[in-house]
Order: sequence, then C-alpha cells, then structure tokens
Amino acid sequence: MRAELSVGFSFVAQSPYEVPVSLQFSPSRAAAVLIAVALVSAGCSKGQESESASAAESFAQPVSVTNCDREMTFDSPPQRIVSLNGHVTEALIEIGAGDRIVGRAYSDNPPTAETADVFNKIPSLSDTFPSMEQVLDVDPDFVVGGMTSAFNEKQGRSRDAFGERGINTFLFSEYCGTGFPDIGLLENDYTQLGRVLGVEDSAREVAEEISDGLDSVRASVGDAAPVPTFFYDSGDQVPTTIGGVGVGQLVAEYSGVSNIFAEGTKPYIDASWEAVAERAPQAIVVIDYGDKTAEQKIDFLRAQPLMATTPAVQQNRFVVVPLADLFESSRLVRSAQTIATAFHPGADAAK
Repeated sequence: MRAELSVGFSFVAQSPYEVPVSLQFSPSRAAAVLIAVALVSAGCSKGQESESASAAESFAQPVSVTNCDREMTFDSPPQRIVSLNGHVTEALIEIGAGDRIVGRAYSDNPPTAETADVFNKIPSLSDTFPSMEQVLDVDPDFVVGGMTSAFNEKQGRSRDAFGERGINTFLFSEYCGTGFPDIGLLENDYTQLGRVLGVEDSAREVAEEISDGLDSVRASVGDAAPVPTFFYDSGDQVPTTIGGVGVGQLVAEYSGVSNIFAEGTKPYIDASWEAVAERAPQAIVVIDYGDKTAEQKIDFLRAQPLMATTPAVQQNRFVVVPLADLFESSRLVRSAQTIATAFHPGADAAK
C-alpha cells in the first residue's frame, strides 16, 4: 500500500517543477523551539529526564480525550514521548513538546528548516518503524503515530499492545477511517495533543497558523475558475490518484484546482488511463515519492499515449508536490501554495 512507503521531508525544492515556500513561525513559537533545542541537547535518554520532565506537575483534574473512538485519561502531561512518523515529530516540536521526545522513527529524511535543530538531536529508533522492543527500550509514557501502519498489530505495535503496558497512544485522525473532511480535523488533533501535553495555547496557535495559511492561499486565488487537475501518485498500467475524502482533496480545494476524481470514496483510488484522458485534465500534480523520481514520472506521463492527448501534457502544465507535504501537518500550507502559484500565476504567496 502506498501509505506504507517512506517519504522525504525537505522544504528545499527538489526539482525544477517545485515551488519552495516556508510557513513562518510566530515569535512565541520560535522561542519555544529554541528552548526545546537546549533541553534536547541536555539529554533525554532512558533514565535521564529533561528539565520539563523534572518540573512536571499533575493536572488539577485528569484530562480525557477520545481519539479514533479510543478514550484515554491522563493524570499528568506525558514526559517521554516516542514519535513514529517524521511529520508527527515536526508537529510535536512546533507545539512545544520537542524536548520530551525520547525517540523518533520514519524520519531518515531532512526535517523542515524550522524544526531541524530539535529534530536532529532526537535519537532515531529506526529508519522505518521500530520494533516494540525498540520502543519499550526508551521507556515511553506516550506513543504518537501519524499513519495506521505506525500501530501495526502484526508487527506487535498495536495500540492495544501499548495500552496493556500502561502506555497511552495517539493516532493522527486522518487515519481514523473517515478521511480528512475539513481543516477542523487537524485543529481538533492539535487541540487534544495540546491538552494532554500541557501546551494547549501553543498547540492552538500552531493550528490557527495552519488554518490561516490555507485561507490565505485560497484568498490569493480569488475568483479564478478551478483548474481541472489530475493528481498522479503512481502506477504504469493502472494509475493511482487521490479520491475525494483525503488530504489531497482538502489541498485541492484550498489551491484553486478541481480534482477530476473527486467522487472517489477513499483518500487514494485506482483509476484508468482511459478515464483520465476522457476527463481531459488541464493540469497535473505529480506526487513525489517512491522508486521513481518526479522527473521520471513526468517523462512517463508525456510518453503515455492517452495522456499525450490531454491539455495538461500538451501544455506542459505539471507541478511536483512531495508526498511528505500531503500529511496532516503544517506542510499542508506549502503544498496548497505550490499548486496555487503553479496554476494560478496571479496568486500571491501565503503569509
């Protein structure tokens, strides 16, 4: 499944088709990241608590949240966090909990410039997903995943398995099974993480910045007609593209394009080259990940006989978006802006 694949996390343009942008941190969040750098540098290995851990206090009242139909209660903010995905690690750093991450996984690619100092000082447990033993070895009290596969039951990392050991878990809700209906899903996840980690104000601020950034992208497009667009994920014989319920559809709505397979009932669906050609996309978003480079994917689309008949290919209207920018995180602003500025030349840069 495509959701199992590793992806890159660089904010630097990787090809001539990309448009690099940056989501700016507010002064208060920038200060929080600098503090986290110092705390992580001080050491968070097993048996060695960070400054914030030693100063932790219990909540006045237990905090309960429901995540993916799973209710959890916290008597105090977790102090030893394991993050199982790179975009989750970035999000935790952004909301001010980076100094409490004792291990990260699936993060062998460069992090965002804004989080890199903290990110790179956090011990890496595995280039892919760690074993249960590797996770338990760092003595976590909270494990956060950004994909269903992070809590793979067959690999011994199910949420139930952690729960049996008294370890609470959290899964980013885009993988709870209902898709990504609107930005409220991200806002709720960040709010819940802020509550249980004792950083509610900064988490809310991050979520608001993401929401405001996406609104700015949509406003920059103005009243321009949406551009019919094919999102090419992968596939030679059968193309995989985005459906109408996932993060790709959300990004499309903010960036002034119309997904030509918006009727799809899953975040990613299989189509056919005949169907793509019949719908005559005027633009193509190439999702960059996997064994083929973005340039190789574009060359393939140009040579594919049915795709060669489409306005998008004939007019050379391609833009590349890394798969890393299509997860529930602050990177959504960049992906929306990249698409908007590529296909709506008058769009202003999001602030």
